[in-house]
Amino acid sequence: MPNKLPPLPALQAFEAAARHENFAAAAQELNLSQSAVSHRVRGLEHHLGYPLFERLPRGLRLTEAAKAYLPSVRRAFEDILSATSGVFGHRGGKTLHLRAPVSYTALWLGPLVTDFTQEFPGIRVNLSSSIWVDRLAVGGTDIELRLGRGHWPGYEARPLFHDALVPVCSAETAKELGSPATPQAIAQHALVHVMGPEDQWSKFFAHYDVDRPTKTTDIGVDSSMGASEITLTSNRVTLMQEKLAARVHTSGRLVALSHLSVLPDEAMYLLTPVTTEPRNASAVLFENWLKDRLAP
Repeated sequence: MPNKLPPLPALQAFEAAARHENFAAAAQELNLSQSAVSHRVRGLEHHLGYPLFERLPRGLRLTEAAKAYLPSVRRAFEDILSATSGVFGHRGGKTLHLRAPVSYTALWLGPLVTDFTQEFPGIRVNLSSSIWVDRLAVGGTDIELRLGRGHWPGYEARPLFHDALVPVCSAETAKELGSPATPQAIAQHALVHVMGPEDQWSKFFAHYDVDRPTKTTDIGVDSSMGASEITLTSNRVTLMQEKLAARVHTSGRLVALSHLSVLPDEAMYLLTPVTTEPRNASAVLFENWLKDRLAP
């Protein structure tokens, strides 16, 4: 078991070779000769006491030990990059491209991005939104926030948070529902359904053991932001993720019945495309900054 840190140049060579699965491509990226990269990797293998690659006729294959080691090495480099940018200022002039569901963009992420740009004024952020996920969603995007279950081929998905769903309605409707409002009382009202892979209201009523079939007076809409607007001007109730519900409740536009909630199957993940290119330094900085903001 090594009792000292591995040499940084050797770790750089290992990470680049693992990303490209090729010594020649790693050498080109690091501005070294292929033999120099190979020598550094062998030195690291000797230091660790384990082989990291299977040398194949047309490339490299990570060993099981290397697969376990690589994520920690990458995180360490990203932490160094983030700390350097945060302490000494951002350099490189890269724009940060973010993408998130339209309701999160408007109600939650937008204000956070404003805070981020005030803290790091040298970074420009381009923020786009989505309603339905498609295979082109992350194209040209450094980071995407996406609701789901964590499995999207071609992307690394890291969990951010798992928000409960809470009922939201106008102040007038909240009075009609009583204090405190009950699931049984909500079942008597027309609802706004946010369309998606999960039937949120069915899950809510099942959680509280209430039989409430969908009614013709209910309305379906494709985003939580649209649902909140309909709810504001009608005698209806909708479900919103806690962070979104907190925003509309704080603004005074709607009332969040936060004593009632149900945990959905979908959580929020941070996605980055799997690529052989080094990550945008601004993206690494933003990811670490966002995780710090979300920490309890």
